[in-house]
Amino acid sequence: MNIKSIAGSVVKMSESPKLQTSIHAFLSDLIDYAGLFPPANLSLETSIKNYKEFQICKDSWMLGRFIIPISQLNQLIPYVSMFSKERPLIISALGSRSNNKIEFLNSLHADLEIVRSFRNEYKRNIKIDICEIPLPPHIPDRALLQTITKTTDRRRLQTFCEATIPLDRDWESKILETLDIIAAHNNESDLLLGFKLRTGGVTAKAFPTSQQIATVLVGCRDRDIPVKFTAGLHHPIRMYREEVNTRMHGFLNVFTAGMLAHIKKLDIVSTVKILDDEKSKNFKFTDKGLQWHNLTVPTSEIIRLREKLLCSYGSCSFDEPREDLRALGIYSIEEEWR
Repeated sequence: MNIKSIAGSVVKMSESPKLQTSIHAFLSDLIDYAGLFPPANLSLETSIKNYKEFQICKDSWMLGRFIIPISQLNQLIPYVSMFSKERPLIISALGSRSNNKIEFLNSLHADLEIVRSFRNEYKRNIKIDICEIPLPPHIPDRALLQTITKTTDRRRLQTFCEATIPLDRDWESKILETLDIIAAHNNESDLLLGFKLRTGGVTAKAFPTSQQIATVLVGCRDRDIPVKFTAGLHHPIRMYREEVNTRMHGFLNVFTAGMLAHIKKLDIVSTVKILDDEKSKNFKFTDKGLQWHNLTVPTSEIIRLREKLLCSYGSCSFDEPREDLRALGIYSIEEEWR
């Protein structure tokens, strides 16, 4: 599976002509539902029933994949009949965490065997096409990346690697070295890898700074690495939240910053300014595209970047992002298009 062929695979954008509006291009299939994870921590039964309801709601076009640990796939068996070939359960499968290379490789092979078996048994109702793999907490080597791509490609999975490096003073240098190694691997292989960035959590210390996020956005831009995000992006615009005692990043900030970094070749300082902007009025969807101050991302570029390079984000809530978009006047139910 070649991540260069990401269009129509990682992002399931509809061919409807109404998709050409900038807000629909931006929001289409944007939110991967992660109700199983903190802070929601919902049961599997509740999460899967929520996802089913989201699939048929008026905002279903914003819904991406259902995120579930591979270790829990077989627990889905009682709920498989809720889905069909016409409306399958589309899954992004989350690999196991590990502390070292040997543990990682053992877990990887065991996890992918679970995926193979489960998918073969329930392929009429279930689609598993994305794998999110937490790397061991150190800089990976090329041999490890080659093993990941070969084994996941054998299972027809697009793969995003998450660096589990601690957010300390060495984080930036280790992340950039990790991106260098991923890029070197991708440049010499038809079996390519994306990068997954964790943008928050349930405590203040789990949130990377805007500088750190900008480092990844610009770093992936410079290396042509697709990126997806997880955690902490419940709200469109950056804001202070008492439940985590810190400022949470906004998904509108993050994706706008990533898009403008790509098409305007922004440096890290300029990218940070977009990430730090807490005024929703500065983000405007127009007939021409997405505008931030005097910078515009044309709709055609929004579509291209969402399909190929800025893929989606995981959220334990599908309601909060939509409610905030409406409260801010960015999107209203009348704009329904499917």
